[in-house]
Formats: sequence, C-alpha cells, structure tokens
Amino acid sequence: MNRLKHGRGLVKVLISCLLVVLLIAGCGGNGNAGNSNSAEGNGAGKDAPKASGTNSQNTETADDGAFRIYDPPIEITTAIALRDSDKLLNGDTLENNPLSRWAKDNLGVIVKYKWQMTDQGDAMKQKIRLAMASGEELPDVLNVGDAALLNDLIDSGEIEPVGDAFDKYATPRTKEAFEKNASVWLGVTKDGKRWALPQISDGFVGDPVMWIRQDWLDAVGMKAPTNLDEFEQVLAAFKEKFPDKTPWSIAGKSNFSGYMGDAQFIFGQNQITIWDKDGNGGLQYGSLQPTVKQALTKLDEYYKKGYLDPDFGTYEPDKASSQFTAGNAGIIFGPGWMGGWPLSDTMKNVDGAVVKPYPLPSGIDGTVGRIGSPLSYSGYVFRKGFDHFDAIFQYWDAMLGVLLEDPDSPFANGYAEGYDYIMKDGQPDWKDAPGSSPINYRLLSPGNQPPGMVQGDNIYQRVLDGKQDTVYERKLAEMTKNGDLSLQGKAVTLSQMEADHRNLAVGPPTKTKAEKGDLLYTLESETFLGIVYGKESPDAFDKFVKDWKAKGGDQLTKEVNDWYKSTQ
Repeated sequence: MNRLKHGRGLVKVLISCLLVVLLIAGCGGNGNAGNSNSAEGNGAGKDAPKASGTNSQNTETADDGAFRIYDPPIEITTAIALRDSDKLLNGDTLENNPLSRWAKDNLGVIVKYKWQMTDQGDAMKQKIRLAMASGEELPDVLNVGDAALLNDLIDSGEIEPVGDAFDKYATPRTKEAFEKNASVWLGVTKDGKRWALPQISDGFVGDPVMWIRQDWLDAVGMKAPTNLDEFEQVLAAFKEKFPDKTPWSIAGKSNFSGYMGDAQFIFGQNQITIWDKDGNGGLQYGSLQPTVKQALTKLDEYYKKGYLDPDFGTYEPDKASSQFTAGNAGIIFGPGWMGGWPLSDTMKNVDGAVVKPYPLPSGIDGTVGRIGSPLSYSGYVFRKGFDHFDAIFQYWDAMLGVLLEDPDSPFANGYAEGYDYIMKDGQPDWKDAPGSSPINYRLLSPGNQPPGMVQGDNIYQRVLDGKQDTVYERKLAEMTKNGDLSLQGKAVTLSQMEADHRNLAVGPPTKTKAEKGDLLYTLESETFLGIVYGKESPDAFDKFVKDWKAKGGDQLTKEVNDWYKSTQ
C-alpha cells in the first residue's frame, strides 16, 4: 500500500515573461513530447487555492483534503526530443535536474524518460505510431499536437480519457481556466469523452496589430487611422509624400493572413481561411461570406493606386517584413512580438526611423476583426491504465501558478537558481545569470497564461508604465529595454482581444479535407489574388463560391459541422 505524508503545500512553477526568443519557441513547441510551451505571465496574480484530494488506488487523503506526497515515490514516464540548446548545468542530468528534484521532493514523483531522441522533426510522431503498430506500451504521459495522431490514439484504445479525472482532481483555478476557455476541449473531444488535457495558450501570441512608421505619420501631419476611411487617407498621404515607397506592405502569397504582413483587418468580422460560428449553432467558412468580395474589391483599388508593392502576391511574410525594415514601406500588420524582431531593425537600417504599434482600424464592414491565435497548440494524453492523475493535477496547478504571477511560487524568480537567475545580496538577478533554463524538462506545462484569468492591466502595460512592484514586473523590466517595442506591441495586442475570431474547426482532418483541401485552398488563393491584381473582375468571387461548394466544399462543410456537433 502507498503511504502518504503531508505535502509541503502547493508550489507553483514556471517563469513569467521570457524574452521574445522564448515566446517564439513556445509558439512552435519546445521539442519535449511531455511539454511544448514556453511560459508568459500576462497579469496580476491570484491566491493559490487549496489542492484537491488524491487520486490513485491505495492512497489516502488528509483530513483537510490537502494533497499528500507519495512515500515511497512513484515513477511517471514520459518522452522527450531534445534540442541542441537544451543544455543542463552544474552536473545535472536528464532525470536529475532542478525540476525533477522538485517533483520528487514536493509530489513524491520520479520523472523517467521512456523515450529519448534528438530529432526535432516528425521523429516523435513516428515513434508513437510505431509503438501503436507494434504493441509497445506507451509512456505514461505524452504531448501530442497533431489532430490526426490524437484521433488514431483514441481509436487505438491505448490512452485513458481524462474527463472524469479532471472533474475530480483539477484544482479550482485550473477548472476556472478551462471554464473561461472552454473551446480548448473541442479538439480533444470524441464520442462525448475528453481524451487529452489541452495546454491553454495566451490566446494572443499571433494576433496582429498595426505597425506604422511614426516619423512618416508626423511628416504628413496625421494621426494613426481608426477606421477604413482614415486608413485610406493615410495611404494616400504616404504615397504623395513618399512616391518611391510602398504605403502598405502585404504578404500576398499567404492569402492575406500570414504571420507577418497580413491584411486581416480589412475583412472585419468575416475572417477568411477559418471556420467561425454561423449564428445557428454551426460553423461557416469565412472566405465565402459576401463582405469578403467587398474587401477584395477594396484591395484591388489600393493596388491600382500604388498603395501595395507590385510584387506583393509573391511575397512570403519574411519578405513583406523586410520591405518595412529596409525603409521601403510605411505600414505593416503583424503580431506584437514583431517589435523585438524584426521591426527593431528598421531603426538600425534607416536614420531617423520611428516605429510604433497601434490598434487595428475597423474593416470593410465597420467592425474590428482579426484571426485569433489558437487557444491550444497541443495536449497531454495518458497511457491506458494510468492511475496517478492526482499527482498530475498537482503538478499542473503548480505550473499554472507562476503563469498567474503567483507571489508565493518558489519558482517566481525562474526555473532554477544558477540557470536563469542568480542571487545577489538576497535578490534575484537575471542579467548576470548563465541564461540557460531547464524549461524543456517539465513533465507537464499548462501552456501560457489562460485568457480571462487576470484583472486590470497586463504585465506589459504595467512595465511600460514603470511599475516594478512584483518580482515578475522587475524581471520583465530588467530583461527588456526601456520602452521596448515588443512590450508596446503586446500591450496593444491585448487591448483588442474582443476582436478575435478563432478557427473552430480544430478536429482531425475530415475525409474531404484530406482529399480536396489543397484543391479548394488553391482555388481560393488564385481567385482572391486575381481579383486584387485586377486580372479578374470582383464577380469572380461569386463564381469562386459556387465552384468551391461544387468541388467538395459543400461536403466539407457538412463534415466539419458533423464533427462540431459531435463535440457539443
């Protein structure tokens, strides 16, 4: 029988407000099959709730309901794909490092790696599929970010549903985070069961803002535009004042919605390339809506007036941004983190250049709209028969705490002393620390700060306002330059969260999507570019809608809605 002794109270993990480099790494995953998000704290902290009771057969619960650590310790296995930058210091090893020692000391959990690899491509997915095919037992915990793979794992019968365990063992603030972001369950729900524990992103990492050459605005004596009419006036003024430059830099090759150089704002509420609510309990494809035709016609007008680069249709996002940083464009739309890279290069390349972020103007329908960042990029699955969910949710809560800027977190300073911070005269110092962090050695990570979990100004705005009252604010202030453009950009991004329209078709690829998705997308992108370039009339949009539906779109719409209804 497992004997349990009192835990040392809830502790909360994760470093808040990492540099933009770590933020970007968090977007793409960190290569650990057991954790794939960097952490960012965006707001004020909340008091730590009392832990929920224990799970697991043959365990006991304290009279006050608090979690008790396992004694003797239990082993929980996972898998990891290490990057070249994942360096441990001070003689630490994969299974003996600050985070593994914390888990053992505070939860009675020994983290073991059943699979270890260095390939950052599809090696982990291939390993999982090979295990399913050969009958090899999976690790206890795996991070899965591929919808098709998750669906196959569900069908294989090799993973455990998590819904009942979540309801029983998740702590109050964990449940609150999921209640406020309930759509994260969509991509992991099948046959009425929740099959994975989704990470929750900050919900804004890729959301665009409007970046403008402030010195250009000053030169034409205008203010930043807030609606489409004002936007057109600024474009016209820029073209007249700087006739050899491009007023607006767009990456047309990404169908106007790339991660930099997008044109999302002009479409308003009906964002293209995503599936959004149709008002009748189902989903509709945004690219088919009538206002899209109006927006494309407006873009054609801008192209004819010389407001867009003649070659914009061949531009990838990096090319569009390089036009701006080289001083050849006055406006570009993209995420708040662009202020750190690449837009900071503008001031290096162009004497007297000043760049500033602004909120999105209203679009063609008079409303402000943008494609919201996914609420979840991956989730954790658990081996069939796994029965230590009590420890899992204690670990999860500890990691969540620091995302909420919990002042009591023993990891508020960083993941590990001697790694991402050192102590000087009793105070944490980040500038003189080695800079390495055991970030990728977590058993689990909740992701980023869940939207809606804080009140008041976000941490970026607070630091911009000069506040350094908490360790989180001091850390962010010390690790960024005064007035840092990335802080400004993120603060602006968070000011328009209500404008987000997130893609809700997050399930596994449907049959028609797999067979005809590329064809339908090519039809869309070629039609849209043809209209903007003036090679086709705006009425080509109406033909596109008919052709899209006839060539598989109607069936795709049915399949997407059948899936969506099955998750409700």
